[in-house]
Amino acid sequence: MISIDYTLLIQMINFLIIFFIGKKLIYDPMLSNIDSRDSKIKSLLESAGNLRAEVEKNKKEYEEKLQQVRAEVAEYQGKIRQQAVTEAYEKVSKVKEEIDKKIETARKELEIQVEKAKVSLETEANGLADEIVAKILGKVA
Repeated sequence: MISIDYTLLIQMINFLIIFFIGKKLIYDPMLSNIDSRDSKIKSLLESAGNLRAEVEKNKKEYEEKLQQVRAEVAEYQGKIRQQAVTEAYEKVSKVKEEIDKKIETARKELEIQVEKAKVSLETEANGLADEIVAKILGKVA
């Protein structure tokens, strides 16, 4: 049978003592640790957010610079290509001029040789004609 006597008071005092000691030794330090951990997590989340924002900003700057560099490279390649085309055109023009000059010189030399050959053949033909005439006239006379 349950009876209420002075031991109930002792048990209540015992419980309160254990409760206060437990609160001071276990519960308060644990709450303090949880609070400090939560504040650390919040500060780390804030710093992570700041870092993420900084990374995004740097990424945008990097992409802008990359696009700018690509545009500069494309422009430089275009200039180099145009310069190469111009140089090639100039070289081809010079070679064509040299070839035309050589062809013209060769034509003139050919014409001179043809004229010399004509003169030579004409002289030779005249000589042969004179010999033939002389032989014909010599036989007849």
